[in-house]
Amino acid sequence: MSEAAPPPADRALDLVVDAGQTLLENGGEVFRAQQTMEIMAQSLQVRDFNVYVLTNGIFASARSAGGAPLSRVRHVPLVSIHLGRVEAVNELSREVAAGQLDAAGARQRLEEARALDPTTARAEQVACVTGCACFAFLFGGAMPEVLTAAAAGLVESLLCQQFGRWHINRIFTNIVAAWLSTLLALGVRALLPALNVDTATIGALMVLTPGVALTMGIRDILNADYLSGAIRLLDAVLVAGSLACGVVLAWLTARNFGGLVW
Repeated sequence: MSEAAPPPADRALDLVVDAGQTLLENGGEVFRAQQTMEIMAQSLQVRDFNVYVLTNGIFASARSAGGAPLSRVRHVPLVSIHLGRVEAVNELSREVAAGQLDAAGARQRLEEARALDPTTARAEQVACVTGCACFAFLFGGAMPEVLTAAAAGLVESLLCQQFGRWHINRIFTNIVAAWLSTLLALGVRALLPALNVDTATIGALMVLTPGVALTMGIRDILNADYLSGAIRLLDAVLVAGSLACGVVLAWLTARNFGGLVW
């Protein structure tokens, strides 16, 4: 049986770039996306393939069979993490490298991976409530702090989902979410003076902290990808700063309305 002919260079390049874009859009690391694209390009016999991947962009070039230059540029906005899609693309790349999939089969598998259902709104709410309650307990909270943090988690989840539908800036969303969560804890303490506001507030805010961005930024820097690492670390600092602003605004609001004793 003769070996299958390589796909046209433009189609193969589109497939490779689409795979890298899918990884970045769903939480894949920069170095992993670049490595996956290089492996797929080599397996699909893309000539003179070069790629530069950033946190929110992909720049790739290659040559057609006739020597004509080809290039692709993709903007990759930051979206929610979907590790199921990341795993599906990783499995796809392994099968392409092993020669188990041709370009047509890889394209079909990639579309299937991109079409995987996202997490439902109800599941996100349950996860947020559970996470806030567990963090409050982890930081030494009793039942009042745990329940307050869980209620704040529900408020945060509903707010973030609604603001996401309205395409409101994430920094402003985090400020408002932190403000409401802290106000909720302060309001509960007005009814229940024994409540530890700090524990309840910290538990509620932990699910909003930029742990993924911070971790991936450090990994990018350790992999000598300083620009992508700096972008992710700056994103983490901005998110953390917005949460701090929301907490301060809530305490000032409560103080102005006489709901907080200094």
